[in-house]
Amino acid sequence: MTLLDNPLLAQFIPEARDLLEQAGSSLLELERRPGDPVVMNALFRAVHTLKGTSGLFEIAPVTRSLHAMEDLLGAAQAGRVMLTPALADVVLDTLDQTGRWVDSLASDGLLGGDAGAIAETLVHRLAELMGTKTKDAAAGLFLAPPPDWLARAGALPTDGLLAVTYTPDAHCFFRGEDPLGLVRQLPGLIWMDVEPLASWPDLEALDPYHSNLRYLALARCLPAEAAELFRYVPDQVCLAPLAGGAATRESEVWRAILAAQLRLLDAAPSPDPVAPGRLAAARAVARRALTTAGRPASLPEDVAGLRAALRAMLAPQESPTPIPPMPAADSMRVVAPAMLRVEQGKVDVLMNLIGELVVAKNALAWLARRAAEDELPPRQLAREIKDRHALFNRIAEDMQAAIMSVRMLPVDHVFQRFPRLVRDIARRLGKQVELHLDGTETEADKTVIEAMADPLIHMVRNSLDHGIEAPAERQAAGKPEHGILRLTAQQENDHVVIRVSDDGRGLDAVALRAKAVEKGLLEAERAATMTEEEAFHLIFLPGFSTAAAISDLSGRGVGMDVVRSTIERAGGRVRLSSRKGEGTTVEVALPLSMAITRIMTVACGERLFGVPMALVVETVRVPRRLVRRIGRSDVFVLRDRVVPLLRLSRLLDLPDPAGPQPEEEAILVVRLNGERLGIVVSTFQEVMETIVKPLEGVLVGLQGVTGTTLLGDGRVLLVLDLPELVGLCP
Repeated sequence: MTLLDNPLLAQFIPEARDLLEQAGSSLLELERRPGDPVVMNALFRAVHTLKGTSGLFEIAPVTRSLHAMEDLLGAAQAGRVMLTPALADVVLDTLDQTGRWVDSLASDGLLGGDAGAIAETLVHRLAELMGTKTKDAAAGLFLAPPPDWLARAGALPTDGLLAVTYTPDAHCFFRGEDPLGLVRQLPGLIWMDVEPLASWPDLEALDPYHSNLRYLALARCLPAEAAELFRYVPDQVCLAPLAGGAATRESEVWRAILAAQLRLLDAAPSPDPVAPGRLAAARAVARRALTTAGRPASLPEDVAGLRAALRAMLAPQESPTPIPPMPAADSMRVVAPAMLRVEQGKVDVLMNLIGELVVAKNALAWLARRAAEDELPPRQLAREIKDRHALFNRIAEDMQAAIMSVRMLPVDHVFQRFPRLVRDIARRLGKQVELHLDGTETEADKTVIEAMADPLIHMVRNSLDHGIEAPAERQAAGKPEHGILRLTAQQENDHVVIRVSDDGRGLDAVALRAKAVEKGLLEAERAATMTEEEAFHLIFLPGFSTAAAISDLSGRGVGMDVVRSTIERAGGRVRLSSRKGEGTTVEVALPLSMAITRIMTVACGERLFGVPMALVVETVRVPRRLVRRIGRSDVFVLRDRVVPLLRLSRLLDLPDPAGPQPEEEAILVVRLNGERLGIVVSTFQEVMETIVKPLEGVLVGLQGVTGTTLLGDGRVLLVLDLPELVGLCP
């Protein structure tokens, strides 16, 4: 059983991500405005809230790390600790790790086997910044002999366990304490019980705010870990480490159970008529035995994997053997549902439209009844049907606009990660950079927002690594020490435009041409005739880089190439402008929505295919005599520019259309990788808006096809992925 079975987890995941973003933003803001009480309170409040909500789940490493971070921030808030870059680094590392744990919870409901060790390291680092050591927390605690109540735990293993007796103060509820929540945060908690401190009074005399309970627990953790958890109530808790070797009998019991399951699997005949039931029974019994023994684990779901796991656990050893991970089974993978927060007003609009749709449907039934009873002459019936069609068409368009608005997110959703990214990279490079974010309220479709994240990260890293100079170089050039990196967003017609600009050294067209020739990406004659703007776009060539050495930031020549191909695959475009010594601006334009796609249908013989309109520049008809051959390629001249030609039938490996050759070629001019390319088709058909469904089943992975959609007559139309299709062309 994982936390995915807990219905509260679906609410916790987005809330946790929001709180992590708030905490990270507040910390970065606090670095710019040290001592600002409002920002400090916001940071503390976000961490405190996240720690509190994490206590609802069995994720003690998360809660413990956040608790330690809360202590450190509390000390900083009280002025006992200075907020230094080193402290900010540790806090950001803790937030990052918490984010990874949240992602892991959303993926499979688990934190991972090393969560406890990671949390221990983080807590130690946070405690060091406060001038304390985590192990010191246990120094003042009384370690008692095994308590009398231990027998109540039943046949549980006791080796390596810690018995915890917690007697909270009778007035603890008035101080906002949560004794049960505190005990449930014990690392490795395997058993818990409560007992009354005194006999219960009559119901009329019972004070619900008076604590009358003692909490008893067994946990597989160190005294120092429990001491850290109960450090605010050390006088109310008693810890008793249990001696090792006392539970050899229990250990022998669960090992015997596992051995019996292994024999059950080994005794299976071939073929085994009850193989699924045998596997399920052995796996369920083994899992329950391990859970009872305080060693819960995920077991493989195949016979061979389960046999191997059982043999590994039964092998003589001094320390527990890690159980092999379960084989990947994407089809059986369960993940937390994705959440999308929507304004109440947008849902209300959609609800009103649904109401109109229901009324329109009822009117259609009434019209059909009148037509069946011959109450309407044919001309009037046609007019009524036309009116109803207009009504349905208006409602459909309004519903499309309403549902599109539900999917709209502000660009800030992707911009908010850059303050942290810029800070960390600038520190590593020894540069001083001010980040300016403008137009963060600009909205675009959720898919578009997600599609632009990785390209923007590449562009920002390039600006920081190649564009903005080091402080000394900037001073020598007469610039301020601080470089300016600006991200702006704005809506232009039906596109969202993002610009990444810096005031760095800019691009050197001469150096770019020379590097392209040196790398064999360009002939010297062609380089000599290139304009400055064309030379700037050389950075989008695959394998092109001006970096002298390869680092984890740049130098491999794949970043900007991936940026352009990703943007164009999403139906967008990239432009670049630069002035040497003054800076560079990269502009990305993406459609506001990718949910509705405009496609042009084209024919190849008798077959129809769809091409995204975002790639189409124009359609032309060219006499066959004007199609020339240069080398092994066909070309034609379009407004004094030579455009290469490819035939769609060759790209799709289809036979050439039968019948006489037409006197004119129908050419679809598209823009791929910044260059124009002509695609010869049989005929052009209609342009339409549609929802493209991704390929499913055995068709997943089919190259050269983006997805499918339905035509008005019910036929399935394949929508081509031209960049991939052309890339496959020899």
